Amino acid sequence: MMTKPRRRSPPIATQFRKGTSGNPKGRPKGAVSIERLTRQFALKTECVKIGGKTERMTRLEIAILKLKAVAATGNTAAAVQIEWLRGLTAPEALEIEGPVLLSPEALTEEEWIKRQEEANKHKKEPGTEIDVETNEFLKAARGGPSPLGEALLAFHEKYSI
Repeated sequence: MMTKPRRRSPPIATQFRKGTSGNPKGRPKGAVSIERLTRQFALKTECVKIGGKTERMTRLEIAILKLKAVAATGNTAAAVQIEWLRGLTAPEALEIEGPVLLSPEALTEEEWIKRQEEANKHKKEPGTEIDVETNEFLKAARGGPSPLGEALLAFHEKYSI
């Protein structure tokens, strides 16, 4: 039985030196990467009818909408694919500017209530504030005596035609 001859290494004079690139000129000009081709394909717009209306959408948007529709029918593979896409587009980490409260101060219920009452002592309870202008206007509109009604009547007499 014959064995195949082993491949011989090239002559030492033509071998690349250690630490030198095997492709010193790099990728030739005009060569397109797979990422660029994919991006060009995905971002090309198409006309699609959705709900009777024609819309222009990118192929990527169309694919995602179709994936959502398939996932809505109960296809778990489509749902997994959507989650994978969300993971790609989700923000890495939130950048927080300013101070951050790491742990709240331990307070008893009475201390907390006291602090809240102190903070709210100058605030008015919602719904208990009396709108004087509205009440005076309503009195004047009903014909009752009020300072606002007298002022409105005087204004009307002075400036009406």
